[in-house]
Amino acid sequence: MTRKEIKNCCSAGANGTLSKIAERKQLIHHLFKAHYAQMYRLAVSILYDEDESKDVVSEVFARLIGSDTVLRPDTIEVYLLASVRNQCRNVLERRQVRERFLRLMSAETVQQTNSEEETLRMEELIQYINEQLPPLTLQIFKLRFLSEKPRDDGRNLGMMTCQEIANTLGISRQTVHSHLQQSVERIKDFFKQTHRAL
Repeated sequence: MTRKEIKNCCSAGANGTLSKIAERKQLIHHLFKAHYAQMYRLAVSILYDEDESKDVVSEVFARLIGSDTVLRPDTIEVYLLASVRNQCRNVLERRQVRERFLRLMSAETVQQTNSEEETLRMEELIQYINEQLPPLTLQIFKLRFLSEKPRDDGRNLGMMTCQEIANTLGISRQTVHSHLQQSVERIKDFFKQTHRAL
């Protein structure tokens, strides 16, 4: 598709004719082929999850097809990458909400049941984490999931964010994410090996 054809197709959403709609779909198909790999790599670098990254890129194109957004040929790539970043942000926010809910439910369950078996499981997990995780991974894991930040008034704010951990340890946020992902994978493997689940 030439630059002139792209320019003509970019304004198809504003004009409602069937011909323009077909041209717009053709443009989006072309954009998909031309930019998918770059968009996918960006999503993976943010989410560290291949399936979610594919979903994010697909969602960006699905929204493009269903919208009347006027695409400018000189800013298409910037627009697509910004859309991926925004969609990834939404996924991360949903993920954080889900994680917090699971932590709250887990904490509630542990407080309510307080059974001997549950206590043993938690002790095994803590022992495994302390003995099997590499030192930096262990430190990052503890800062993220086991520490609480005190406020000036003495109350706790909750766990440290990935950016706060990165600043504290003098490493990149991406390194923090990588170590957290490794620790979660190791813990999953531990539970698969012991055939137990919390």
